[in-house]
Amino acid sequence: MPRTSPAAQGSPGRGSGGRTLLILSLYQMLSNNRSSLFTVFFVLYVVEKDGVSVAAALTAFSAAYVAASLTGPFAGRLSDRMGRRRLLLIVSEAASLPFFVLVPFLGGFIAISAFFLIGETILSVGGTALQAYVADVTASRDRGRGYGFLSQVGALGSIAGVVAAGLVSEYIGIDAIFYLVGFFIAADLLLLVFALPESTVKPSMSRRPLREMKGVVVFSLATSVRAIGTGAVTAFIGAYAYFLGANYFEVSLIAVAGLGTTALLATKLGSKVDTLGEIRGYVYGTMTVGVALVIYVVSGAWPELVPARIIYSMGFALLSPAMLSWVSKMAPAGRTAEYLGVFSLVNSTLWSFGPLPGGLIQGWLGDAGLFAFAIITTAASVVAVYFLYWSSMPSVRPGSGVQGGGDGVVEAS
Repeated sequence: MPRTSPAAQGSPGRGSGGRTLLILSLYQMLSNNRSSLFTVFFVLYVVEKDGVSVAAALTAFSAAYVAASLTGPFAGRLSDRMGRRRLLLIVSEAASLPFFVLVPFLGGFIAISAFFLIGETILSVGGTALQAYVADVTASRDRGRGYGFLSQVGALGSIAGVVAAGLVSEYIGIDAIFYLVGFFIAADLLLLVFALPESTVKPSMSRRPLREMKGVVVFSLATSVRAIGTGAVTAFIGAYAYFLGANYFEVSLIAVAGLGTTALLATKLGSKVDTLGEIRGYVYGTMTVGVALVIYVVSGAWPELVPARIIYSMGFALLSPAMLSWVSKMAPAGRTAEYLGVFSLVNSTLWSFGPLPGGLIQGWLGDAGLFAFAIITTAASVVAVYFLYWSSMPSVRPGSGVQGGGDGVVEAS
């Protein structure tokens, strides 16, 4: 199998680093099909199949993603220690496959939720390896563009996947979405085995205790306040569209509106992060998400969710590479995945936890209450990041712990 040096400092499409980034992006394209299906259809699936409440469905969704996010530091440390990003990706994909394709054969909400939780937790082991691999093969000055390119190519594939899921659910049955997930995982495995070179990152035998990673923890907490509310909205939006009169296929079209926006603009907005700086990119992107949340809360029919989804995706296409770029540049040499793993622990856990309070609030105050909750947490994150970091730009400061990683710091969405 050919090998690629992590020193390859190419922008997307340039040199061996650019070729590896393209393959990673194709992998993300197939993976996004899977994750988009779950965020759009999982809550709707258990509500329709088992007759559980929205609150119960959001709780199951939340539990699965919280469990998955808790693997972040362990998975990141393992990736840095082994220095073999590709191997972790292959193992996580292969081991998770049975837990998804068997869901339609299970009986009852508890069994379905348990298999979904186990499958997502296994998959998460490869998540930080993927993010770290992107940092390995992109130049520091192009880091935002690199993550944006990954997101853009991923969104292109997700469009086809979500449309297919909508058609299959409408005309064959919603059980079939799990067979589609199995197909995407199989395709990912073929790509990883036959096309992706193994990373040659030098294994790191040292590790930094959590107490010495205060900078990334504080940044993660400040940005992840937003994730509590947006996590609830992401899990709920498919059911919300259904309640507003959309059928399964029309639910998928709303998702496609957002994915199409990402597919068109993610690389361009990722490049804006490289010129604006990560903190400005995060603040502007989060404020844009806040505008979309206001549109959601005043929508009275499902077509009105389409422009809201477009604006929402524009915001995320700016804030997500800003966070990842900030954290990856903060990491000392040889510990990129570990830092991204700690960030994922905080950010993804709070995002995954969001559907639980979101479901309770929705049950208590209705749909408007859930969106108001998301708006409040989004505003709190903007305020926290502004006061903590705005006056201290540029993004890398003396003593930040950056060693050969470039000129900024990163966080993940």
